[in-house]
Amino acid sequence: MTRLSKRYIALLCAAVIALSMSGCQNMQGPAAGPAAEGTSDAQTSMEAQVGETDQEAAPFTSPDEAENDEGLSPGEGIVGVDAATWVDSDVQQFVKLVDPPRLEDDFHLYVNLDWMLHTELPAGYPSYDPITERSIEVDGQIAALLSNPEKETDPALIHDQELVQKYYQMWMDWDSRNQLGIEPLKERLAPLMEVQTLEELTDYLAKPETAISATELLQCDVSMDWNNADYYAVYVMPVDLIFGDSMYYGLMTEEDALAEPYYDKVIRHILVDLGYSDEEATDILKRCFAFEQDIAEYTMTTEEQSARDAIIKENNPRTLDELEAEAGDFPIREMLAAYGADTSKTYILTEPEWLSAMDVLYDEDYVENLRDYLICYTAQDYATLLDRATYDVYYEVINGISGAQGTKSDEKSASDAVNTFLPMQMGRLYADRYVTDETKSEVTALTNEIIDEYRVMLMEETFLSEETRKSAMNKLDNLQLRIAKPDKWEDDSTLDFKGGDEGGNLLSAQDQVGAYWVERMRSRVNQKVDRDIWTSRIQQVNAFYDPSQNSITICGGILGGSLYDASMTREELFANVGDTVAHEISHAFDTTGAQFDEKGNLRNWWTEEDQKAFAQRADKLAAYYDKIEPFQDVNCVGSQIEGEAIADLVAMKILLRIAAKEAGFDYDKFFRTFSETWKTITTIQTEYYTLSQDTHPLAYLRVNAVVQQFDEFYDTYGIKKGDGMYLAPDQRLVVW
Repeated sequence: MTRLSKRYIALLCAAVIALSMSGCQNMQGPAAGPAAEGTSDAQTSMEAQVGETDQEAAPFTSPDEAENDEGLSPGEGIVGVDAATWVDSDVQQFVKLVDPPRLEDDFHLYVNLDWMLHTELPAGYPSYDPITERSIEVDGQIAALLSNPEKETDPALIHDQELVQKYYQMWMDWDSRNQLGIEPLKERLAPLMEVQTLEELTDYLAKPETAISATELLQCDVSMDWNNADYYAVYVMPVDLIFGDSMYYGLMTEEDALAEPYYDKVIRHILVDLGYSDEEATDILKRCFAFEQDIAEYTMTTEEQSARDAIIKENNPRTLDELEAEAGDFPIREMLAAYGADTSKTYILTEPEWLSAMDVLYDEDYVENLRDYLICYTAQDYATLLDRATYDVYYEVINGISGAQGTKSDEKSASDAVNTFLPMQMGRLYADRYVTDETKSEVTALTNEIIDEYRVMLMEETFLSEETRKSAMNKLDNLQLRIAKPDKWEDDSTLDFKGGDEGGNLLSAQDQVGAYWVERMRSRVNQKVDRDIWTSRIQQVNAFYDPSQNSITICGGILGGSLYDASMTREELFANVGDTVAHEISHAFDTTGAQFDEKGNLRNWWTEEDQKAFAQRADKLAAYYDKIEPFQDVNCVGSQIEGEAIADLVAMKILLRIAAKEAGFDYDKFFRTFSETWKTITTIQTEYYTLSQDTHPLAYLRVNAVVQQFDEFYDTYGIKKGDGMYLAPDQRLVVW
């Protein structure tokens, strides 16, 4: 790094921004909470029961060393051996620095230049693109369901409507929230704040109410067993870190961390409200950071979690006795019992080094550090559910670190909260009002057409042996389709909580719903998986592939607006929902998905020779992206994004194969529409986060780096050597 210090990089990226990224979320393992996307059926860790996630952000700091534009400049965008230069056109400031390009030099910028120059970020958003545009439309539909509820007759819908209305009204009742202030959180944290000894900490962690309402020292989830996908297993995972990627803790000092605004403003504000002096709050933050820095050394970084062998490393089956032996003094049995997950036949320990480290850290001399991490993490989880002053501090910091301007309306934020807290209930109401059977049928037909072309492609693939080809075809034939909305909904009739007029509040609702999720998790231990049940929010504007179920989900929310319309031309349909569908199917055969079989078991179905040939193709793709430099002296990390990049590439190949069979297909319209689908403006801070932490390529690369691989693009626009979009034939990428 020549312009950016390590400290700056650490502070800039030390976060987990819960943005709605364009494209799929191809999760590599169990994720926490009822709103988790792209995951297996049971995502029930109570860590996600507190606070909102939506599009808001956890912390990273705006550069305090910046000269201008946060100290970042456009990179050279080196591509292949031809050294073509593409500006990172997702960043509006960068677009304004360059002359209008020729189509032949920068296709994505050429097609979208006027939009990029004249579009403004909506208030409170750090990014804007067609996905966000559609998300705002869906937000409006959800707001209508909340503000103008129709009289329902279906008992399940009546129940859903009662729940979402109670939560929405409590969220909007600022008078009551301000009157309650910090007290609901203080009640939850009081037992923890009194902990002084290791025995007292163990007693606290062993209580079921702790697993429901506060942060624990592990994450527990009941999900499909990677080794026997017909049954559930209990996954045991490390705690989350406030700064996100564990790598950055090695680059930060205590002074750096305490200067970071999320620590210094949001958590400090809550600690002072809880009754600590400013000096006491400083000591608590120091001890919290000390624990995070210590445990970060033994937890996987973002890059490690994105590696091809990540699943293999995380797949560590254990019995409870074996877990307890590895945990040593760390009371893992007691904590699993608090979750109701201490009777499982199978546990999957995702990071054994973390558990061994907890044995060492769980010590009488270290109690204050453990306790204060739990206080800080629980406090920040509840930041958006307390009084107005805390809420405003939170969003002031979020805007400052993400680059967003202005604030969203309370109605929008309340809708987001309902959508996060009661995702299935909101989804059932949304599906009933806005997702038609016709849309489900039409998109299913398109999906089957794309699957048919995948079948032909696999049959023609020359590097596959017949043994591997047969397994690949079997996986494709068993692909589970989840399109638009489910045919079967899970029974949640026992879920309830008190509304404001019944003496309830947001935090008590969290506890009551948390208890429901713990009970649901407990009920699935050792049980057979019901593959007909969806856990994804069908109202979200997203799509994803789940390797543990060998399923693709095309959510109802993404099937509308400019992204899908039944009246679209074939070219428009292919460039929008067709590309989405083809992308998700290809995840079954990317470097992660290809490790799972037709049922979702983690099993190698490749011959050694075929696997080596596939790895060589993926290596070439990763090396291609490694050369791209969006910011000066800051390159893409090919290994981090290779799964999504493979999916982008193969999706385009499939669509062009289908197009070649259609007389009069308008390639110009297709390529332009495809580019428009990925038009994006974003803040420098958010773009840098995406580059450093996200598993998806940057939006402009999801166009330029894809289309330049295909002859049809060169033929349509006469691209030749010397043009910025040209890539020599021997440098072009082919994975499938």
